[in-house]
Amino acid sequence: MMLTLPELSLYISHTCDIACPSCFTYNNLNWGGHFKPDWDELGKLKKNVWVDFIAILGGEPTTNPYLHEWMDLVDDVWEHHRDKWIVTNGRNLNSLPDNWITRDWQLEISAHSPVDLAKIFQWFQDECPHAVMKKYYSDDEDAYTHYQVCLGGAQIAKISESWFFFKESLIAKPGQKLTWDKLYDVETAHKNCIARHCMYFLEGRFYRCARQAILPQLSKHFQIDGKYKNLAEQDLGCTAEELPEWSKTRLEPQSQCAFCPWAEKIKLPHRSVTKKIKVLQV
Repeated sequence: MMLTLPELSLYISHTCDIACPSCFTYNNLNWGGHFKPDWDELGKLKKNVWVDFIAILGGEPTTNPYLHEWMDLVDDVWEHHRDKWIVTNGRNLNSLPDNWITRDWQLEISAHSPVDLAKIFQWFQDECPHAVMKKYYSDDEDAYTHYQVCLGGAQIAKISESWFFFKESLIAKPGQKLTWDKLYDVETAHKNCIARHCMYFLEGRFYRCARQAILPQLSKHFQIDGKYKNLAEQDLGCTAEELPEWSKTRLEPQSQCAFCPWAEKIKLPHRSVTKKIKVLQV
């Protein structure tokens, strides 16, 4: 029997070309690197696991030189899929393959500043002059104002004015270890979580959310305050073989939910920040 899951995000890069304050995937820190397509592990899902919504993201996925191969992998494992997205900040759209539209890929673009938004609009005007852009409002977690981009009556992209987001509890200071302001009640954090349905795939393993995927990676790269180290380095993911049983608990609160306040929102600068915070590496 085929297992059906609502969504899966393939995290393909620790590199980002901006360094937003309070980045929830910690790409404002001094790390980087890209992941090659994992045909071995994801190939095990072919004809065994169907995912309704698929996203390729990072970091910034358009900085990954293997982006096209990742798209090929998705097209092979989930043939004829029509709800698949590249999630990007829109600053490097020329790295997309020329045929992304005819392959039924769509772009979910989070403009992280008004300056970036203007450049994204110009890119569509230059590259997709026949596209129609419709402005609409929806109170999502990181944006209220959005733009639907359609070509020939079909949606090809969604752009959001994403310069508001939740403040991180992570404390990152140059030349110091990573630490957090405090831990939060797991049940409350999970109840308030905007990402509890966002299952991730990272370096051969599946995770319930971005936070649980990234924290073990963070522990490999950076020195962490001993008070939080054991919790941060827990790997709560699973392999492809374990996925059917593991997925039964994917919506349950986990110990690492304690890192997520989901409370206060901050506004990002008018122009995107690019300077990374150089904390102590392992």
